This record gives sequence, structure tokens and C-alpha cells, in this order.
Amino acid sequence: MQRAILISLLLLILQPPAAAAEADSKERGIALYLDQDLAIPFLNEDRDYTMGLAAEFFWQDRKRGIYPLDGAARRIGEWLGLQARGDSIVRSFMLGSVTYTPDDLANPNPIYDDRPYASLLYLNNKRVRVNRSSAVGVELQLGLLGTSLTGGIQRRLHALWRDATGEPEPVDPRGWNHQISDGGELTLRLRASNSRRLLEAPRRWDLASNWAVTLGYQTNLSLGFSARAGKLASPPWTLPYDPVNRGNFLPSLAGNEWFVWTAYRLRLVAYDALLQGQFRHSDVTFGADEINHVLQEGGLGFTMTYHAWQATFAVNGKSTELRTGLDRRNHYWGGFYLMLRY
Repeated sequence: MQRAILISLLLLILQPPAAAAEADSKERGIALYLDQDLAIPFLNEDRDYTMGLAAEFFWQDRKRGIYPLDGAARRIGEWLGLQARGDSIVRSFMLGSVTYTPDDLANPNPIYDDRPYASLLYLNNKRVRVNRSSAVGVELQLGLLGTSLTGGIQRRLHALWRDATGEPEPVDPRGWNHQISDGGELTLRLRASNSRRLLEAPRRWDLASNWAVTLGYQTNLSLGFSARAGKLASPPWTLPYDPVNRGNFLPSLAGNEWFVWTAYRLRLVAYDALLQGQFRHSDVTFGADEINHVLQEGGLGFTMTYHAWQATFAVNGKSTELRTGLDRRNHYWGGFYLMLRY
């Protein structure tokens, strides 16, 4: 049933509506994102945030598009003042998933001293008011925790890796029946964010600040900065940092460019259902006194845009999320992001 729902959603997305098909080629596009911890073998093991996948479809200054949550996002955006005159409105729709696991994948029993298995399938809409120096946006996300789909994908990928390398690892994960909200549970997240350019040498480098407030299955406040250097054509709020999880990124619609970039943020965490569970019973959860409420996160990457294509490779990291047990460790993963304007 879950697989049929996902296939139906993909078919809906990959067939643009007539109104979108008439849009100018410079004002719409698609981006594909892949986060994978195995991409940095010398810094990581197959655990914690192990994989993220997402496809994002975006339009600029168009009244129509694929926006399942746009009515609610628009009303929240109006309340936040996103209809200011003189700025552009950029909107996007994303379908994605994230996967978290403990370190001991071969153990079929509940593991009480490491982070729990957790998975999330989600739909979200972003609605962002932008100009050349700043962006203020709202993102509404509807998700499904605890499905069997993610564990099946992970087992298949591990089998393909073993077949390709002839090695006995990575092993098949055997504890997915102990994941957060196993069997499926709806969840919701609302996020308001801001990015503003602080300093720049036009077309050569820039420095921007950013903040975000998130409410829902993840409730937190983040503050940070980002910097780019190279041959720039896009504004700073298009920086491709952490798009699968909670980046302030929207794909660039600018011309040819290349740049190296770095980003850092400090996150103050009040609640995280992927560690603490939600309403449905979960075999392994952690209390508020067992998680770290102050996290550090960062990324370093290279981005190149040539005509209609943009490609990014990034190395990302975050500090430990738990105060207790085995998961008192930093975590790193690689990101591959590809965007096409059409």
C-alpha cells in the first residue's frame, strides 16, 4: 500500500500540468538531491543519518504549479508578510525521505544505548520572498514516520554494494521493526527562515547570515552564516547547503557560475521526534534529558552551473545528538545535488 501511494505521487509529479508546461524555460526546473554517508569512507561508518533522497520542483512568479500544500503555505506566508511589493515569490514542491540507524545494524533486538532506527517520507511546499540580497520564506511539510519502505530500500542498496565489491559489508539492517512509530504515523512541520547578505565583492565572494524557526515533529531554532567565493551569478540565498533536511536553499535560476562555499549553524533543539518518538508507541526512544539541546552543524562544498545544469558536491557534518549511550559521536556524510532548468 505504501509503495503504491509513493508510485502514484511520483507519476503525478513527473507529469507537469498544462499551466506549468507553458512557463518560460528560465523560470522553472527540477533538482535531485542525494545524501549518503558512504560517500566519505574515511570519515564515516554506516550509522546515524545514513541517507537522504529528494526531488524538488520549483517555479518563479507563476500562479500555477504543483503545490499540494500551497493554500496553507500561502496563508502562513501572508501572515509573515511574504507578499511585499517589489520582491519576487519563488515556490517549490518537494518529495523526499530521510533515514537514520544505530551503529549495530546486524542486531535484530531493540538497541537501548544507541540512536533508534527512524525514517520519514515527506511532501513539502516552500514559498519564499526574495530579492538580490535577502530571502524570507515559509515551508510546510507533511510527513509519514515509520514506514517499511525505507528499510527495504536500505537493504537493497546494501546488497547491491556487496555484490559490486565482493565484501561482506555493509550488512543488512535487521532492526527496522523497532524504528520510531513503526507501522506508520502522520506528522507535520512548519519552518520559517531568513537569509540576508552581509558583505560582498560583487561576482567574486559574499557572506550571508541565516536563521530559522521550526515547529512540529522537529522544534528548534537555528542561527548561522554562509560564505561563497568564485565566479558568482546567483544571490546568496541559493546556496545548496543541506537541501534534503532543513537548508535555506532554493535552486538558482541565474546564469553560468562556479564557487566554493561553506556554511555553519548553531541549532537549539527543543524536541525531535526522530529521537524522542511521537504519539505512537516506539520500542526505543530517548527523553529530553538524554538528548543534546545545542548542536553544531556545517558543510563545505563546490558548485558549478553551466547553461541549464547545476551540480554540487558537499561534505556535511554535525555534532553528537545524544548525551548518553553509544551515540556520543560526530557524524559526517556526503551530498550530491543536481539541478536542471527547463
